[in-house]
Amino acid sequence: MHASTLASLDERTFRDFVAVLHELIDLLAEENTILATPSGEISLEMVRRKEDLSARYARLTSMIRPRTSALHAAGVLDPVAVEADIRALVRRVKENQALLNARKAATALRVEAVMTALAAREREGAGYSGSGETLARGGSSAAGLHLSA
Repeated sequence: MHASTLASLDERTFRDFVAVLHELIDLLAEENTILATPSGEISLEMVRRKEDLSARYARLTSMIRPRTSALHAAGVLDPVAVEADIRALVRRVKENQALLNARKAATALRVEAVMTALAAREREGAGYSGSGETLARGGSSAAGLHLSA
């Protein structure tokens, strides 16, 4: 393969890398906005898109890594700009993980509240007969049990 053809392939691969990097940064920003909203839900399509972009990013990274010096020498790769983009990606990923962890903690807290309320209700009076049928309760209700997002 001629050097010019190889350089052209390297440049195209690098441009694809940058495009995928920016798309991943933007997608994470969008996802983080959704995660910051208690009732926001991440669609399956968004999850699949993130997985696809992440796989493409990893593949392109491994392809350009051995050629970074040549790309820089050719004036294609600006290391300061690439580093800034990668730092932006890392910030978004860390923010994403923190938001996901907060969601998990909130869910665990809601589950714990439900379990505690159910246990308290059981302690108030056996809620079931020996045959497993629900027993009628006098004036007791689940009115004190409220779940919200």
